[in-house]
Amino acid sequence: MSIQVAILKILASHVSGRAALDSLKHDLAILSSSGDDWHARIKRLASRVPDLDIFSSGYVLRDVEGWEITSAGREFLRALEAVTQDNLPPASTEAVSRSQGALIVVGHRFKNRMRAQRDPEQSTLARRRPIREPH
Repeated sequence: MSIQVAILKILASHVSGRAALDSLKHDLAILSSSGDDWHARIKRLASRVPDLDIFSSGYVLRDVEGWEITSAGREFLRALEAVTQDNLPPASTEAVSRSQGALIVVGHRFKNRMRAQRDPEQSTLARRRPIREPH
């Protein structure tokens, strides 16, 4: 995971674009433990810019109060996210066709199998209980 891309993402998530160093560390700790989706997304973004230096590029400014993403940093992040796999359309828009077959759901009482069509009138009669005549 590129820490610099993660810092850009965190700073961009703040309305003001600013965060104190302690707050930034806290956000990084939370996100780094948030699961594989976050790591995979940051890794995809970072793979596009392996030599990124957010400070020398002018994307983030540091001062005694904390760190701040610049307008150039926001624009860079927007451009970076615009062309990742997350935002690309699927490679093929053709629908995958499935052959007709039996669908059996295990553990449920319903089964959907291809059967010969029954006469609906006959099915209704078969489900009725026979009427018993009194003795």
